[in-house]
Amino acid sequence: MRASKTTYRAARVVGRIASRSLDASEPRIVAVRDSAIHGQGLFARTDLPGRRKLGQLSGCLVRLPFARKTVESEPAIYLVELSRRYALDCREGNAFKHLNHSCEPNCYLRIIRRVVEVYTLKQIKQGTELTIDYGLTPHKEGMGCQCGSRECRRRI
Repeated sequence: MRASKTTYRAARVVGRIASRSLDASEPRIVAVRDSAIHGQGLFARTDLPGRRKLGQLSGCLVRLPFARKTVESEPAIYLVELSRRYALDCREGNAFKHLNHSCEPNCYLRIIRRVVEVYTLKQIKQGTELTIDYGLTPHKEGMGCQCGSRECRRRI
């Protein structure tokens, strides 16, 4: 039997992590728009230099084993694993939750304890979608990749 999201929230949320640095909602940096990769994506509103910190993800701190079970059948995952015990559930987080996967990403996540920061990997032109490599997914069969890059692995 699968737990409802309400039960999940009430029983498994350990804490809340709010953005303490530059917020993705700052209009000069990024914008959320429809994405060719999946649903909505995050796009650069200005040219961004390489190796620049854009901000940090926010959301609820949850216990990892239960979170994996909950999302393994979901079509979209808003979960970042922080350790063997905890994950960051970004469903109710800031605009960075809209970072889509690419097998050739232009951004990366840096995890320091329970803080998840977003950095550019290389220079990004205005209007380009910001992407990260999701790595492995909790889905048993994996998920199909729709990034469209030349180096696409076809599965996440």
